[in-house]
Amino acid sequence: MWIRINQPFAVPAEVRNVLTTLYDAGFEAYLVGGCVRDWIRADQIKDYDVATSAKPEDIEKIFPKVVEVGRAFGVMKVIAENGRQIEVATFRKESDYQDHRHPSKVEFSSVIEDASRRDFTVNAFYYDLKTGQVLDFYDGLSDVKSKVIRAIGNPEERFTEDALRLLRAVRFASRFGYTIEPETEAAIQKLSQLIQKVSIERVRDEIESIISGPRAKDAIMMLQQLKLFESVFPEIAVAIREKKKIWDYTLATLVHIDHDAESEDPAFYLALIHLPALRKYPIDQRGVHAQGIAARLKLSNHQQNLFCYLVQETAKFREVFSMRDATLFRWMKHESFPILMRFHSLDAMSFDGNHAGLEFVKKAYIESKKRFDMKPLITGDDLVRLGMQPGRQFTEILETIEDLSIEGQIKTKDEALEYVLHHFVG
Repeated sequence: MWIRINQPFAVPAEVRNVLTTLYDAGFEAYLVGGCVRDWIRADQIKDYDVATSAKPEDIEKIFPKVVEVGRAFGVMKVIAENGRQIEVATFRKESDYQDHRHPSKVEFSSVIEDASRRDFTVNAFYYDLKTGQVLDFYDGLSDVKSKVIRAIGNPEERFTEDALRLLRAVRFASRFGYTIEPETEAAIQKLSQLIQKVSIERVRDEIESIISGPRAKDAIMMLQQLKLFESVFPEIAVAIREKKKIWDYTLATLVHIDHDAESEDPAFYLALIHLPALRKYPIDQRGVHAQGIAARLKLSNHQQNLFCYLVQETAKFREVFSMRDATLFRWMKHESFPILMRFHSLDAMSFDGNHAGLEFVKKAYIESKKRFDMKPLITGDDLVRLGMQPGRQFTEILETIEDLSIEGQIKTKDEALEYVLHHFVG
C-alpha cells in the first residue's frame, strides 16, 4: 500500500508547517485527495488538503488561528500567517445516509476507514511528507496509469450514499480525458435518477465545472450515455425530443466551447449550451424562457442578468444593417457588449457560420467606443431653465437629442436647445 513516486513534490511552506506541527504534537497527518492525485499526474495543484488523526479540539489547541467548516464532520481550516487557508479534516467513517447526500452518523476513525468512505480510487491517495511515500489502499495509482475513473468498493453503495458522485464521475473523466470503469458506469446508469435528490445548487456547480472545463462535448455526450442528461438539462432534453437537430447544434456549440481559450463566467457557457433549445421560441420570448432556466439553476442576480442578456441579444447581430445609428450606438454601449461579441462569435460558428453582422459591428464598435463617455449636449437642468416641468417627457427629450447628436444632425448645445424649443415647447 505504501508507494514511493520518484518525482519532487513542491509543498508550500505553510502547508508543510501544518503537517509538521501535527507530527510534533503526536498525530498522523497526510496530504490527501486531489492535491496528491494532481501531483502524481503532474497537473497544477489548486488546494492542499490535510487528513489527520487529530480531532477538531486538538486542531484548535495546536494552531493559533482556526476556522470551523464542519465540526461534526471533523473539518476545520487552519489559517496560515500569510492568510492561506488549509483544510484539515479528521479521519472519519460515515454511515446512515438519509438523503443520498449527507451521512447522519459520523465517527472519527483510522486512515484506512477514512479512505473507504471516499468516492473514487484516484481521489484516495495519502502522501506522507516525512517519508515521501504515498498510501494507496485501492490501487488508484494503476487507475491513474490506465486513465480510469473507478468507484471505491461497491459502486452502487458509493452513489447511493452521495448521488452528487454521479456527476463528479463525469467531471473527473472529462477533465482528465479518462474513461469510466464498466461496473462504475453501469451503477451510474442504474442510479441516474438519484441526481434529482441533490440540491440544484450542487448540481449547478458540477455542471458549471463540466462545461467550463476541457472536453465539454465529451462530457455532455457522457451525460446522455449515462442517462443523466435529462435530469441535468431538462429544457434542452425537451427541445431535442421535439426537434432532433437541436442535439446537433448543441454538440456543435460544445465543440467551439472546447476550443475557446478564454475563460468566462460559467453563465456564459450555460447560456451558450441552452441557446439551441431556446431558438424554438420567437426572439422576443427567448428572454422570458431564459429567465426561467436561470432561476431554476439559482444563478446569482449578476449571472441571471448575463445569461438572459446573451440569449436575448445575440439575435440582434442579424439586424444591425437596418438599425439606426443611434440604436446601434446605444446597443453597443452596454457594459457586457464585448462579452456579447464573443458569445455571438461562438453562436454563429455553431449555428449558421454567418459572421457578417459581427464583422460590421466590430468595426462600428471601435469607432463608437471613443464616444461612449462623451458628455450630453444638454441635461435636465437645461430643460428646467427653458421653463419646462420635470416629468416623463424629459427622458424622451434627452434621448431624442442624444440620438440626433450620435447621428450628427445636432452638434452644439445651442442647436440642441433650439431643437427642443421648436419641437417640444409651446
